[in-house]
Amino acid sequence: MPARPAPDPVQRTTFSSDDEEVVTDFIRRTYAENRSRFAPVRRAARFSALTCDTPFVGADRVRTSIDYDGTSEEGFRYYLFFVVHAGSVQVTSRDAGTTATRDDVAMYPLGVPVDFAMRGFDVTTVRLPAERVHRVAEDLTGLPARDVRFLGITPVSPALERYFRSLTALVGGALRDPDSPLGSPLLAEDLARTAATAALHVFPNTTMTRQHVPGPGSTAPATIRRAVAHVDANAHRPLPLDEIAAAAGTGARALQDGFRRHLGTTPLGYVRRVRLEHARRELREADPARGDTVAAVAARWGFSNAGRFSAAYRAAFGEPPGDTLRR
Repeated sequence: MPARPAPDPVQRTTFSSDDEEVVTDFIRRTYAENRSRFAPVRRAARFSALTCDTPFVGADRVRTSIDYDGTSEEGFRYYLFFVVHAGSVQVTSRDAGTTATRDDVAMYPLGVPVDFAMRGFDVTTVRLPAERVHRVAEDLTGLPARDVRFLGITPVSPALERYFRSLTALVGGALRDPDSPLGSPLLAEDLARTAATAALHVFPNTTMTRQHVPGPGSTAPATIRRAVAHVDANAHRPLPLDEIAAAAGTGARALQDGFRRHLGTTPLGYVRRVRLEHARRELREADPARGDTVAAVAARWGFSNAGRFSAAYRAAFGEPPGDTLRR
């Protein structure tokens, strides 16, 4: 039977306090070094948070009836996007500023001094490591990671703001679910890439001003074979494009061009096909009498949506996955 990916569970932490020093320390440990100044704490006022983490993406639900202002000289260590459900969040840096209220979407700038003012707020956040966002930007546009910068902290249009609000609800809900599918590293990595791609379309950044990316030139068949071998051996774990390219000894854009030229697909399209093959083998060896299900097999191989998995499976193999399981 094929080796099954080991789950990497979602780490959840609950926090609640009305002590200024304790709250400030929580903000420091979870978000950024800061100095906070609290308004007089009203009776029964508290700061509460549920944080959810995977190695690829995190999300929090934070509520407070304590008003406070703060300053972070070093800025945030990762990209932090948020949706306001109640109250207000004011963010000010040297280059941008906004006051977000109910249903507004905004982000904190990365690695620059920032001031913030919180007034009885309730927010959902999505946290993404900077290197993940920059890697996706380079994969999509060819812009070197060192040149990726966000130029604003609010969405570029109302339609994209609505889209990101929905995506934040999806990420937060999936991570808070006690039986979260994001315990699967494959699914967590895929959702993190989706969130990073969305952020690059929603918030102003340097990839939007990229006018032209030079072509990568030709890619030798041997390079593609090295990439294919790496995917075949590692399909059970997250496989970002830059890792496949490094294993093949080339750049991400050259690899993409080579896969299209030699295999008629993309590297990540090939990863998807290999995972479908693994799922097919596992379904053939599964037993419904033991409780094996199509949904469980699909999730192990990175397919979170049963309908899309079924459609992709049928297109690849000419039958629905349930027929393979029952055969």
